[in-house]
Amino acid sequence: MASSVQVTNQLTTTDKEIPTPATFDGDARTRAKDYLLEVELVNQPISIELFKGLSPSYDPYVEVFQVPKGSRGANVADGALVVARDDNGAGPFPQVNSKIPSSPLFGTKPTEYFNGAGPTLKSAPGVDYVVRVTSFTTLTQLPQPFTLQVKADSGNVTLRDPITGAIVNPAGSSGIPVARFFDKTAGGHFYTTDPIEKSDRLTNPTRFQSEGDEFKAPGDGNAKVQRFLNTASGTYFFTNKPGEITFVRTLPQFKDQGEVFNSYSTAVPGAVPVYRFTNLARERENSQNITHFFTASERDRAIVQTRSDFRDEGVAFYALPV
Repeated sequence: MASSVQVTNQLTTTDKEIPTPATFDGDARTRAKDYLLEVELVNQPISIELFKGLSPSYDPYVEVFQVPKGSRGANVADGALVVARDDNGAGPFPQVNSKIPSSPLFGTKPTEYFNGAGPTLKSAPGVDYVVRVTSFTTLTQLPQPFTLQVKADSGNVTLRDPITGAIVNPAGSSGIPVARFFDKTAGGHFYTTDPIEKSDRLTNPTRFQSEGDEFKAPGDGNAKVQRFLNTASGTYFFTNKPGEITFVRTLPQFKDQGEVFNSYSTAVPGAVPVYRFTNLARERENSQNITHFFTASERDRAIVQTRSDFRDEGVAFYALPV
């Protein structure tokens, strides 16, 4: 029985930057989003379709790389074998999809196969694939939405994040778990995706109480979350809002620690809100002890909303559920 997987996503300014596939483009650059493709059964024909929006400036382009099974990493496709590619968006209909396999249409070229992969791309033993969504020429504006669909004649097909290995959800994103710790000394919560920061706190349970993964930072998030250390209280503030970032940088007790993980600035399919509360009790102790609590749990939110010592500040940003 045929199996397929489909994701909807967009090329953004935070995606991998690569030279354009068009040889006539000189030093022009474009953006690319990579997906790890796993096909359960071997010797199965694979078909790939890339649908785009109505933007006339976007000429969709699909490349497929072959990598050793279980490969991971942001640059996993670098230096890998190219086995197929297609630019079926040329000609009089720029909205035409890129497809593997494809046939000539109004002067366009059929799918190109390499390294013995053609005339039909089939799954092989001991390998996975990287499906790269990009544009044939440079992109004049971003973001550019797309829908990617991959099919195999038999067996399951799975698209994964090339860095984390997490299965990509239908909304097009995978996420890195954000762990939450309660700092018993500072009296506030700490959130991190960093393995070293997690390990440091897990090995110090006297001070830090692990509260598990609170949400996932989306790999394709369109807004970076900035972290600030409040040197007066020892607690941390997180925000993806440009206006708040600029303002907090003017407060002398806050030390900017840079961008720590991705988020969405608005609700997207599959995302959940992360709520923010101000701890009023800490501020009453000292006006500089500005301390916040963040949660993606509707249950936790409802509990905190009943407490008079916390002020509900609504949605801080959007992320993915754990």
